[in-house]
Amino acid sequence: MRIRWRTRVTAGRAAALAGPPLGMSLVSLSLVGLSVMGLSLVGLATPARAGRTDDPVLQDLGIAECARDVNGLGVVVTDTHVYRQGRTYPLPRGLDTASRINDQGQIAGTAGGVAALWDGRSVVRLGVADPADTYSYATGLNERGVVVGTSGSFGGPTHAFVWRAGVMHVLPGLSGNAGASDVNDAGLVSGYAWEGAATQRAVVWTPDGNLTQLGTLGGHSLAAAINNRGDAVGYSYSASPGGSMRAVRWLLGQGPVPVDVDGAVLALAADVNDRGRVVGNLAPVGGPQQGFWRDGAGPVRPVRPVVAGDTTVLTAVNEHGTAVGCEFSADESRAVLRYGPH
Repeated sequence: MRIRWRTRVTAGRAAALAGPPLGMSLVSLSLVGLSVMGLSLVGLATPARAGRTDDPVLQDLGIAECARDVNGLGVVVTDTHVYRQGRTYPLPRGLDTASRINDQGQIAGTAGGVAALWDGRSVVRLGVADPADTYSYATGLNERGVVVGTSGSFGGPTHAFVWRAGVMHVLPGLSGNAGASDVNDAGLVSGYAWEGAATQRAVVWTPDGNLTQLGTLGGHSLAAAINNRGDAVGYSYSASPGGSMRAVRWLLGQGPVPVDVDGAVLALAADVNDRGRVVGNLAPVGGPQQGFWRDGAGPVRPVRPVVAGDTTVLTAVNEHGTAVGCEFSADESRAVLRYGPH
């Protein structure tokens, strides 16, 4: 259930999914994907209030890379490490990078340029979705060991895939590229699908592969994560010329509702847990990009960086409300953690 972005950065899950929207470079997106239109809008939420300034500071995990996910036991995976109970370990042998970890300790990532899964005993290379594809990567992992992600070739089309019980299945798109971002325990998959080369739409696939468009604020959209209630989060551009990129939530069966603050230049919701806590990133006018969290209809609460003035990104949240992400200074990135629930 997640993403990534910022104005110089690296990772999370959004940018990796679909590539830069509307001429933006990948370094400007530490979030996760894009997609658009679909169902009718159900109405917008009341404008969020600015967050309090007494939010606990992030904890530096002492790892010079981004934290990608945290499971219910508090175990964190970064790009190439596992952080557990105050200690840092290398990834299991054979796994090159990590993107997700579940409560069973299984880790999804990449090995040898393709999506892979550490199943607790060995690394399984999942391969590619199409014989013409040259790479794949994993972006989602549920408690049943189901993996989702994107497969493609450089300069060629991309395909959303789901891997379960040792078999990779291609998920249908619209009329262009597609990518998957997350999968819940019921097998619902979130992601994006392009209509040709014109419009990216946030979508959800059912376990049997049926695609549903989630709706939009008027422009491109993408669903970055989905929880076990079927609620999805991500982003949508507004319809006005030069419309802003808003962090949004799609409650099951409803249209997109912004979960950021009015006036943000860019925003994206990266993850949501089953209790409804949303984490993500926003860039206020004239200020650095900052991570935020929000519970239900409560206020948006920015997180304070470890070092004042640094850029922060939140990429994932577990069921206890503990979130992880990255902090960026002028010359390095650091894995950070914010304990929940407060």
